[in-house]
Amino acid sequence: MKIVSVINYKGGVGKTTLTANLGAYAASRGKRVLMIDLDPQTHLTFSFMTPEYWAGKYADNKTLKNYFEPVIKSSDEIPELSSLIIPLGMGNLLDFEGAKLDLISSHLELINIDVELSWQAGGGNPITLAANSLKVYSYLRNELTKLKDDYDLVLIDCPPNFYVLVKNALIASDYYIIPARLDYLSTLGINELHQKKIAAFLKQHAEYMKTLQDSRYLPVFLTLLGIVPMMVTMRRDREPVAAEQEYMNELKGKGYYMFAPVRNNASVFGAKPVDGVPVVLTWPRFNLTAKKIVRELQELGEEF
Repeated sequence: MKIVSVINYKGGVGKTTLTANLGAYAASRGKRVLMIDLDPQTHLTFSFMTPEYWAGKYADNKTLKNYFEPVIKSSDEIPELSSLIIPLGMGNLLDFEGAKLDLISSHLELINIDVELSWQAGGGNPITLAANSLKVYSYLRNELTKLKDDYDLVLIDCPPNFYVLVKNALIASDYYIIPARLDYLSTLGINELHQKKIAAFLKQHAEYMKTLQDSRYLPVFLTLLGIVPMMVTMRRDREPVAAEQEYMNELKGKGYYMFAPVRNNASVFGAKPVDGVPVVLTWPRFNLTAKKIVRELQELGEEF
């Protein structure tokens, strides 16, 4: 099982569109896929069902809130993460026997849970700080380890921040991927996220492990897969316009792997909650732009 975090602490860059379509494409190629909606905005969840349907059927008993609230309270009845899985029922769109696409839903109250977890991760002396931090950052990793025989791929849609839940996702992951817009601020943000935030956090985590010397916590080997340019303005030859190509070349020059770009109106044809089907699994009959988007997302999925 491979675990991939989709992360960028800059909002509005297409994380959810990317997660939904990569997950759906992998499932369509025979993979057993679990998507985790870690963003309190719950947009990944609402890409596959309406808010009304979610509120009536899942909001009270099948979200990440139902796992983390008992954890915070040190309850004796902490549910297994597996009990929160929602099968998305897309078997008719998946051509391979055994393929599946499942979801663990988010909840708006994850905002409060992030705050509570940050308090629990603190400590008054180096040993207490190391022990608390390693424990709090490992919750998601420990639970996903229990699912290692059930899935081939786990995709985590991270919120646009660098708080405790995002750190949980990174500690649990083998890889991370950064969707980004090709502009000045996004380019700066990639360097800040990759070279400073994530690198510094992993170094700190390794120091906590060295301080505590507790065999329950394993080393973290986290690799950046690359950057996915999102919301790109394409020319007829399917190349980004000159200004965006310049930023793409700049990132390549800094050593980043660049995935095939996703054009700027892909989200318009994105997953519709009424249908619950990401665009990558559709084939529009009349709209030429939509056909191009589907083809490009399929090629991106293959590359991924």
